[in-house]
Amino acid sequence: MTNRGAMSMSYVWTAEQIQRYFGYYEGLSTRNTYSYLTFETTEEFARSVLPPCFEVALRPTVTVSFMDFMEVSGGHTNRFGRDRAAMIHVNAVYGGIEGIYYLSVFETEEVNLETGRELWGMPKKLATVDSFDDGERLWGFVERKNQRLIEFEADLGPEQGAQPAEPEYYFEIRGAFTADGFRLTSAELLVFRLGAVTTRYRELSSPRVVLTGSPVDPGVGTVPLGDFIEGGTLGGQTAYEIEDVVPLDRDAHDYAPYILGRLYDDWPDYRDTDGRRSTQTRV
Repeated sequence: MTNRGAMSMSYVWTAEQIQRYFGYYEGLSTRNTYSYLTFETTEEFARSVLPPCFEVALRPTVTVSFMDFMEVSGGHTNRFGRDRAAMIHVNAVYGGIEGIYYLSVFETEEVNLETGRELWGMPKKLATVDSFDDGERLWGFVERKNQRLIEFEADLGPEQGAQPAEPEYYFEIRGAFTADGFRLTSAELLVFRLGAVTTRYRELSSPRVVLTGSPVDPGVGTVPLGDFIEGGTLGGQTAYEIEDVVPLDRDAHDYAPYILGRLYDDWPDYRDTDGRRSTQTRV
């Protein structure tokens, strides 16, 4: 006879398990290696991808970045080994604060994808992400559904040690599907404050970045990269704090194009294939 308690543990969590899961994000910090390349972009592109609650920054930029990380909660890491992610973001302004707005986030671990999308509405998708350096040059790539989406490489400068870090902000838009799946509802803006400690830093220079769209991720190849501004690879830890949650639109009508366009695949069975071939941005 099967033990009823054992069955409950398999699919129905106990009060202790629920408390432990919901407490995971209290005091959570991330140990990471973060590598980024920042480029100028056009005001027209920034306005086209930013939801209406944001203003375009005085100097619009696009940043392509890679991260190896481990989450630490209660003094323990979430798993052995590293998680990996790659991101594309633009800068944006809300309430006089300039921060980060993610266009794409590619993750290697399903649990990070699910929690990031369900809790905060981050545009996370499962992909193969990897990077490598030989001490002189750094390489990275992202592949998803057998399509190469990002190639990233740059020269590594000398080690500069610990660096002062200013608090940063990033913004996220989230909404919920109605039960019939016909529309979104209750759009919200989340404002995050990031506190960071940087223990080592190396400048990145002479970059090469290739962004290539695919049938299900066409947006990646449409991101215009202008003049190179700066780049770096750093190690340290980051802590996140939700500073504000702002109701935007109860029926989410004005925000549905931005939420759906970042989070969900463009299904080939339903899209118009005329003029929708793979695109590419290269610098």
